[in-house]
Parts: sequence; structure tokens; C-alpha cells
Amino acid sequence: MMQLERAALGAAVALSVLSIGDAVWRATSEAVAPWDTEGGTTWVVVATNLLMAVTFALLAAVLVRHARRIDDGSAARRWIRRLLAADLAVLASGFVVVNVIDPESVGTVAGVTFLAMFALGAALGAALLRRPDVRLPAALMVAAIPVIGLTFALEALAPGWGHPGYAETALYLGIAMLGLAAAGSGTRTPDRATVGARR
Repeated sequence: MMQLERAALGAAVALSVLSIGDAVWRATSEAVAPWDTEGGTTWVVVATNLLMAVTFALLAAVLVRHARRIDDGSAARRWIRRLLAADLAVLASGFVVVNVIDPESVGTVAGVTFLAMFALGAALGAALLRRPDVRLPAALMVAAIPVIGLTFALEALAPGWGHPGYAETALYLGIAMLGLAAAGSGTRTPDRATVGARR
């Protein structure tokens, strides 16, 4: 019953491990990583792109599947969730086609959607923080933004250690855990603002 959500969490964990591993590799080694798009091992690059595509697709599917429980009657949450799901779907498609076309031709689109993913993810997390049933995943999603700031500080203090993988990990796990929380919620838990409005 929760196969999609568990698959999304598994993929998010796998991609997070890869992201942190890439951060450590680049900080401690001058060798080209096998998954590096420029100079890496072809099959590893392809496998990495497919992992990213699958992860983004699963996270988008989780947001679509649990739309009603995530939105909980909020128009703001609904539109942020839709935009985030669409953004993740575009990223998933991009990491599929990048294996068969010139990566530079999709670089700009990928860059914009990648940055939008953090902004939209943090916005959705912030909109969910008041709901006890999803507070932990929401906090992880919001944490992606301050983690980006800390990453810049880390790079200044320890050159080479700044990497987007830290913020990616918080966001990927947050979205995946949001799906698990929504799937495990037998009844809808309204936030305080909704309760106040009904009174």
C-alpha cells in the first residue's frame, strides 16, 4: 500500500548518499569522480542520471498522490505543491534525455529548475510547519535554505567543502518523508489556522 512512498524514500536516501559522497570526493581528491559528467566513467554517469531521474519522478508522484492531504484545503499549499511537482517532473525528464542528447542544450533549463526546487520545497515546507502530522518532513524541507547559507560559510572556512549535496539531502528526505507521513495519516489533521477559520 505504501510501495510508492517507500520507493521514494529509498531513492531519496540513495541519491543523498551519492550527493554527500560527491561532496567528500571533491573535497578530498583531485581525481575525477566516476559519476562526473566530464571525464567520468560512461556507465556510471548514465546510472547516476537514471537514479536522479527516478528519484525526482518518485518525489513528484508522491506529491501528486497525496495532494489532498498535503493541501488540506489551502490554496497556497495546493499551488506550491503543484509547482514543485511540475518542477521535479521537468528535472526527471531532463536527467533522462541528457543521456541521449548534448548536456549543454539542457543545462540552462536544468539549472533554473534545480534552483526552483529548493525555493518551492522550502516554501511548501514553511506552509506545512504548523501541522503536527507533517512537522518533521516540513522542517527538513525548510532547512534546505539555511543549509545553503551554511554551505557558503563552510566553503569560506574550508575551501572545497562547499557543496549543494547537503541542502539536497535535507530536501529529498523531507519530501519523501512527507509522502510517508501523508500515507500513514488515517485522518486529516487540520492546522490551527484552519481550525480558527472554522470556528
